[in-house]
Amino acid sequence: MPHLPFNTTPSPSSSPKTAAKTAPSPPSIVLHPASGSASKKELYKSSDDMAAAYRKRYAQYLAATFNMSLEAAMVEADTQLAPRRCSDVSEAETFRER
Repeated sequence: MPHLPFNTTPSPSSSPKTAAKTAPSPPSIVLHPASGSASKKELYKSSDDMAAAYRKRYAQYLAATFNMSLEAAMVEADTQLAPRRCSDVSEAETFRER
């Protein structure tokens, strides 16, 4: 087993005499939840809430990328993400008719 920089005990291959005397210590890495982490209730949001959050994030992206105001980016996001109107003919059928 190679010696890793965060391991405080020597590896068994490098010094078998000391490794036999001491038991390996448990990993010292401990994970804690973030202070602002989402609760389980937030994981089960409605699809409307998820769509609104996506629109807001997309508008923030547009505003930052294209150096525009957030209000203008929200209008652009609403325009781009608006539902498409239904058509009687599919796109594939229009190409077949030509």
